[in-house]
Amino acid sequence: MCEAAVFLDREGELEKVMDDVVEVKPEEGRLLLVDVFGEQKLVSAKISQVELMDHRIILREC
Repeated sequence: MCEAAVFLDREGELEKVMDDVVEVKPEEGRLLLVDVFGEQKLVSAKISQVELMDHRIILREC
């Protein structure tokens, strides 16, 4: 499958936000994260980096 772990970069320290994310959508200046179970989380961040081989998405606060 193609799930990813999402991390928030806080001054060089990565904080895990959510596991098994299958969808990332912009929503009113924020990002809506949806996991394989349909759980959702809205975060005030921008995409900093997507690492497809490592199944990681790194965000930075905005």
